[in-house]
Amino acid sequence: MKITNNLAMLEIKSHDQGALYPALLWDENNVVIIDTGLPMQMKLIKEAIEKEGFSVEKINKIILTHQDIDHIGSVKDILHIAKNAEVLSYVDEAPYIDGTKTPVKLANMEKNFEKLTDEAKQWYHQLKAGFENRKVKIDVKLKDGEILPICGGIEVIHTPGHTPGHICLLALESKTLISGDSLNIQNGKLIGAIPEYTLDMDLAKKSVEILQNYDIKSVLSYHGGLFLGDVKQALADIINGK
Repeated sequence: MKITNNLAMLEIKSHDQGALYPALLWDENNVVIIDTGLPMQMKLIKEAIEKEGFSVEKINKIILTHQDIDHIGSVKDILHIAKNAEVLSYVDEAPYIDGTKTPVKLANMEKNFEKLTDEAKQWYHQLKAGFENRKVKIDVKLKDGEILPICGGIEVIHTPGHTPGHICLLALESKTLISGDSLNIQNGKLIGAIPEYTLDMDLAKKSVEILQNYDIKSVLSYHGGLFLGDVKQALADIINGK
């Protein structure tokens, strides 16, 4: 779904997580995808990109908000087609994506493996195999406050909590926040990170406070889609626990 003249929300339907909503941005020289769905979703991603009038081959930048498998799952598949695309992530998140460090949620499961249920142990093995097959080199390591001079300007905002190096990306031209998993939408309401899947909820709440300092008109949430309400009030409600 086209949001502005250079920003679209892709809808990738998932059986076990509901729909996922990567962002697609473009200008005269760039086609950028932010987050890439789960493994085995390349066909759906390709169809969603083509629906917006682009081809996967034209993608030259892949930005990852963080390390989770539902965000990095199809990076390698995109790179197989868009052979010259650069992969970008926050500097602190890069080691978890390129395989230098064990992804934080996988590491926590390893630490508590003996206490896991049989079902959780099975999920651990699936997750471990998934990460092993999805390791990818990070070409550009982003920093907090950095503004990418593409697609009307994209500002990097470090929003740790969900993972250590989680970032949001603010499309400056439209003032649309691409929130990754820092913000979610449930029943039309903007909410914060989901505690069950978040490494440090206190830090995640502090990251929401950081977002209050920005001029945000809309939020594109990876889990939930597009929020067009009063963002500043919604952020205040999250901070105040409403």
